[in-house]
Amino acid sequence: MDPKRMLKELVDELDEGVAKRLLRDWDTLVSSYKRVAVVHFDGSARPNPGVMRIGAVIECCGKVKEISKEIGLGTNNMAEYIALVEALKVARKMGAEGIEVYGDSTIVVEQINGRWKVKDEKLKELRREAYELLCLFKRWKVEWIPESENERAHRLAIGR
Repeated sequence: MDPKRMLKELVDELDEGVAKRLLRDWDTLVSSYKRVAVVHFDGSARPNPGVMRIGAVIECCGKVKEISKEIGLGTNNMAEYIALVEALKVARKMGAEGIEVYGDSTIVVEQINGRWKVKDEKLKELRREAYELLCLFKRWKVEWIPESENERAHRLAIGR
């Protein structure tokens, strides 16, 4: 059967809301079955500075892994970077060749992409580690998303 015809028949059978969600999430769905990992990460420190927790969701090759753990004392920004680093390590172990990373931390996203300078020495080291891991992938991107689109990683980062 013709793949385009199959897809049209499938979409025609879906209600409008499901079809719109499918189309909106199409790139993520396709990427998750290739050797491209899709990562959502978040970190928290309560209070700030305080006890850090990290959370991440890594989808690659049709599999999903989650990270949710307490990692010691530090700042919220440190926790965000550590969550990213840990997620990148897991994606590599899952066999990812490319990676798409999404997080709601403006500072981490802007610093990783080189648009903001890193002044804090601890953050400089974490940024270096994250960047070196990213460079191990054939292609990568790190994008900011609103907190509302990062709920799963956020829940994991706060231990829920």
